[in-house]
Amino acid sequence: MGENFKNLAFVANMGEDSISVVNLDMFHEREKINLYSHYLTAIGKKPFLGPHDAVLDYNNKYLYTTNSHDSSVRVVDLIQNKVVKDFAVGSCPSHIAICKKKKAIYVSNTDSNSISILDMDTGELLTQIPTGNMPHHIKLSNDREKLYVLNLGSDNMTIIDTNVNDMEKTIPVNGNPYHMVLNKAGNILFIVNTSFSNMEGGSITLLDTKEYRIIDKIRVGKMPVEAILDKHEENLYITDSELNAVNVFSIKEKRLVDRIYVGRMPGSISFTPNYKYLLVSNVQDNTLSIIEVDKYRRKMVQTIKVGKEPNCIVVI
Repeated sequence: MGENFKNLAFVANMGEDSISVVNLDMFHEREKINLYSHYLTAIGKKPFLGPHDAVLDYNNKYLYTTNSHDSSVRVVDLIQNKVVKDFAVGSCPSHIAICKKKKAIYVSNTDSNSISILDMDTGELLTQIPTGNMPHHIKLSNDREKLYVLNLGSDNMTIIDTNVNDMEKTIPVNGNPYHMVLNKAGNILFIVNTSFSNMEGGSITLLDTKEYRIIDKIRVGKMPVEAILDKHEENLYITDSELNAVNVFSIKEKRLVDRIYVGRMPGSISFTPNYKYLLVSNVQDNTLSIIEVDKYRRKMVQTIKVGKEPNCIVVI
């Protein structure tokens, strides 16, 4: 790939064990990185990894992926375009976070009901912390002193003190907490409560991170998946895999103000670095939708083919 790491998106393709590298200047798939190279089975067939989430290191040289079907974290050297390290974690790892301050890697293990904490330099397992049922999304507080863990199976959130690497408390956060967004001030979490029933619909829970209390709960869409705040934190953009759309929720008005239809089964969502475009991964279409966003309009402008079952999007 070389060292030209500007205006790129890395898309984890869960159905084919690869990373699509998307050029955000030209909006096309520039290349693919296979996560199974150098890790072939004895009979020559690639293992089924299932990359679910990914994160860049602080120097933007390495990409860390959680592999849900392989119970591992793999490290991709983006200069050499190959896997250089492989760490074992718990069962069905979902999300990952890296903390330079604590020199630690945090991984949620959905089937193990735990968080693995690894040494960032060596990959050594430092500890395993029990959580609620089916921990999924994780998020570090702005000061890196807390790790928030959403437990999809027990409808609560575990708060981990990263100074001592131990559970501080567990609080209820409404049904099916799936993903979350932390505002810039670090005092409000927007939690996406998904729904597995068309009759119920989804919601957004607003949580005060200082007092750990629920501020509000607002019904949103049918099956919301992931969300992101815009640059000025005026709107929350929420993918909905049942509606095949991105719902736009006004923070001030506390209501939906727009809906943009994308591909089938949209999941992950991210802004480009200049906040001009939204990227949305469509799991059933194997595509990335490009939405142009400005103050007065939002519209789908392009669709890019990527790998099979695109999931996470990491932008640089």
